[in-house]
Amino acid sequence: MKHRCGQKTAFTGRAEKRAPFIKALALNMNRALFLLFAIILCSCDSGVEWRDSPYEVIWIDTGDNRTLNHEISENASIGRVEAEVIAVGSNDRYVVAKQKPLDGGPISYFYIDRAKDDKYLNWDEITQGPFSEARFLLLKTELGLPEFSKEF
Repeated sequence: MKHRCGQKTAFTGRAEKRAPFIKALALNMNRALFLLFAIILCSCDSGVEWRDSPYEVIWIDTGDNRTLNHEISENASIGRVEAEVIAVGSNDRYVVAKQKPLDGGPISYFYIDRAKDDKYLNWDEITQGPFSEARFLLLKTELGLPEFSKEF
């Protein structure tokens, strides 16, 4: 590195020695960031196990993380029943779900009245439950709730 006058400065030698090291470091950091990004993209998996549009049971990362959702677009949905949904069913008027809470609590039952649901509502504004099995069986008779057609 030359000074304006054409004279070499005292730092010329050090800068020239560091240049290959800095280039190598930048290249390795770019590779590391790319690898990290690829791992993050590949580590999150999901799938749909049941669908009766606009409702779907999806899982994210593991099959034990199933939720009942209301699809709001091709790539987005809003939750209706949290994990872990272990059974689901539907008819023209209702959607029903059976849930085993991830924290190990008792099995719960839920239903959704399709006519009252809207993609802009939160789960607590539309999902009825949790109910015990006995209460759910009474509601099933009173309202004509469907059978569970899919168990997970």
